[in-house]
Amino acid sequence: MVEREYYINSLKRSNYKITPQRITVIDYVKGHSPGHFTAEAIYNAIKSEEPTITLATVYNILKALQSAGTIHSLEVNGTTWFETNTKFHGNFVCDVCGNIYDLDIDEASLLEDVDRDGNEIKQASLILRGVCRSCRKKEADR
Repeated sequence: MVEREYYINSLKRSNYKITPQRITVIDYVKGHSPGHFTAEAIYNAIKSEEPTITLATVYNILKALQSAGTIHSLEVNGTTWFETNTKFHGNFVCDVCGNIYDLDIDEASLLEDVDRDGNEIKQASLILRGVCRSCRKKEADR
């Protein structure tokens, strides 16, 4: 599990101040790592602990963590999801339960054709949609 200091140090290196609200969001993020979460989920989980925090502040903190390179974001069905897995991977979205799962992908073989012509890949996002194993099993059991 990634430690709190990893997130704090990345923010410091990116010239962000460390505030109590940032620490609270960091604690949520590190507690849900690896995983996928929304700003709304964080806000709802921490607002009793940080009653002055706003949803906009949570978004700003997540954007700071993203800028510092410690989390990534992806769009699914019009919702921004954040994730702690910053390695190259795909995301599988289940159309039944809505869960998002990380998929290991061989970056070299996937990008080989793209960068063979001299293109420089700076970022890639792969989202696959379907029905997850659990939901398929539930459907089969009916």
